[in-house]
Amino acid sequence: MRAVWTGMQSEQLAYLLYCRDKGLRNQLNGLLAGASVERARSRRVLEAPPTRTRAIVYGIAECVDADVKWLQSAFGLVSPPCVVVAPLRVDCWRWLQPLRSPSLRIVWADEAEERLLAVLREVGRDGRDPMWNLGLRLLADYSFRPPVQKAISRVCGLEDDPGGTPFVPSNSVRELAADVNLSASTLSRYWRVEVPLACSLKEFLSWAVLLWAVRERSRDNWSAIVDQVEVRRRTLDRSCVRLAGCTLADAAADPEQVIRRFHRWIESVWNPTP
Repeated sequence: MRAVWTGMQSEQLAYLLYCRDKGLRNQLNGLLAGASVERARSRRVLEAPPTRTRAIVYGIAECVDADVKWLQSAFGLVSPPCVVVAPLRVDCWRWLQPLRSPSLRIVWADEAEERLLAVLREVGRDGRDPMWNLGLRLLADYSFRPPVQKAISRVCGLEDDPGGTPFVPSNSVRELAADVNLSASTLSRYWRVEVPLACSLKEFLSWAVLLWAVRERSRDNWSAIVDQVEVRRRTLDRSCVRLAGCTLADAAADPEQVIRRFHRWIESVWNPTP
């Protein structure tokens, strides 16, 4: 049977909810009332969620081995963060605690009324894009030397500026390397050795810039966007055609196609043993 979801169109989607237990599902529906939520009828929907999903809410009333194994393996590198809601019992604590990470959070059912919405806002704030999700998962699942860790954080927008300066990704390996106190050649070499993606750092930066630019297009015009990221409009358009297979005009009309292309690209370059 084909996996389906009901309710709003994916471009409006914020949270995707899955829960088999009726009692817990009713509790979560009440807590999420007023939020943009889809109710998934199958876990297969969670494995390939709509691209506008900011976070997944996974409710479980009984912590069984099948759920834990599925949570360990189901989410890809660019999947949205997941918030698991479960009863606070010894068995759930034992099974779920080892799964905690920046991309998989746990809210106990007894405290869901006070904490669930706050945790969802934290993991899904600002409509984070797939590059943010990718950076989060790389840093959660792998150990990098500090300059590489810092470079990933900066490119993926994981660093929060206390001064409120808007995030703009770097488009230059040389500039990024200077930010982490390395030469461009050294940072590129570290990238090849440590990061589980079979792509150059320059290509990674190109995707970061393109995803950021397409997201910003909903708030600004292309002239202002290219000025902020310090690239020419023609250069960004060529990058869009090369990476996403469409022009900037096409990307502005249908941003989802760029995100879908990014998902396919990640699958093609994913190399867990660099």
